[in-house]
Amino acid sequence: MTVGYFCAIGIALVFMLYMDGQIGVMMLSFLLLMPAVSCAITWFVKRSLHISLEVQDSSAKQQKITAVIRLQKNTVLPLPFLRLHFMADAHFEPLNPLAESLPPKPDREKLGALRYRFASRKWEKRKRSQLVPDVLPLCLSMGTARSAEYRIALTPRFCGSGTVQLQELVLSDFLAMFRFRLKQECSASLLVTPEIPELKANSTLFRSVSTAVSAADEETESTPNHSASAMPGYDHRDYIPGDSLKRINWKLSSKRRHLMVRQDEPIALARLSVVLDFRRDARKLPMRTRLALEEQLIETALGFLMLCARYGYPCRLCYNDSQGEWKSLAIDDGERLAVESVTLLRGGFRPAEQLEGVPRLSPEVLQESGSVLLYFTTFADPDTAAELEQYASPLYLLVPENEAPAASVPKNGSLWLVTADRRLEPTGEEG
Repeated sequence: MTVGYFCAIGIALVFMLYMDGQIGVMMLSFLLLMPAVSCAITWFVKRSLHISLEVQDSSAKQQKITAVIRLQKNTVLPLPFLRLHFMADAHFEPLNPLAESLPPKPDREKLGALRYRFASRKWEKRKRSQLVPDVLPLCLSMGTARSAEYRIALTPRFCGSGTVQLQELVLSDFLAMFRFRLKQECSASLLVTPEIPELKANSTLFRSVSTAVSAADEETESTPNHSASAMPGYDHRDYIPGDSLKRINWKLSSKRRHLMVRQDEPIALARLSVVLDFRRDARKLPMRTRLALEEQLIETALGFLMLCARYGYPCRLCYNDSQGEWKSLAIDDGERLAVESVTLLRGGFRPAEQLEGVPRLSPEVLQESGSVLLYFTTFADPDTAAELEQYASPLYLLVPENEAPAASVPKNGSLWLVTADRRLEPTGEEG
């Protein structure tokens, strides 16, 4: 456009000098005035333009949602052309499913200075022109209206905190001769809730854990002062006619040979702890592959907790919150688990550097004895195995099935696999 416009100015000069001076002057004046007017309009609009991006707070997986790009200006001057890139991270379905991913950026150390400069320029040029799956290029414009909305359809794919943002915002005039880069940062987050699978009670792991929990119960008195979760359980007394049958402890009654009733104030409970390790391993994996493994782990852990709650096994969930601090919560019903599943995703998996110095087991878990521990992690390295060996009670290490060959198993535990269809399979490997 710029080259053609200069050619038009040259033609006006030739027309003014050799054909008709008066008309040529009018033509030349018009051609010189137009860019100045176009630039002035664009500059005034740039000063009054406000851009925002909005999405809803949360959504279920595979549920269609809409991201709203809102443009507002406090002038009647028209908005020429606003070019931008709408980006949705790997938590969402690709915006351009058929597009190819951008190749990795050239490595300076491998190519050397001269070859790196050539390859880097070629890569930058390809980045500007190639359509990629997660980026949607847009060109927006407005007339004299002071506000406008543009809607983009999205489909969440993986649970977690998904992010959408507007990048490379450039405002150009009507003649595409002047460009103004906007420094506004527009981004929004969406919490994609997990699907808690319904695990079967006849699974090998559940039977093994049930046996271990029952063995732990038999080693203690029927009314201990504290449980493994440091949460109170129930004290007992003799049955009095008129007491609710739901409060009878049938297991204890069979041992005492007379009916025993739970009192209102609890003092002993959970013998099962489920720990979610939110450290993200440093290996180079495609983000969609990484998110699939993390979702596989989170949903399976929640499904096992739901199974335990359904069959009356009080348990405790431990994880690092958004601040990196250990959070421990007793889970005794499915409703509380559903609420907590949303809370734990606000922190979610993060680089190991953000949890540097945080132990892999909470102090509460380490100080207790007699509790069965299920430890879910995406990658069990030797450091993880060494820290888990401090735990003296039965320990089950659970990793995604494709991570099993590289997993380090603690000496006091056994290795179990989390499959893609949310099943739990034994490997027979023990430390």
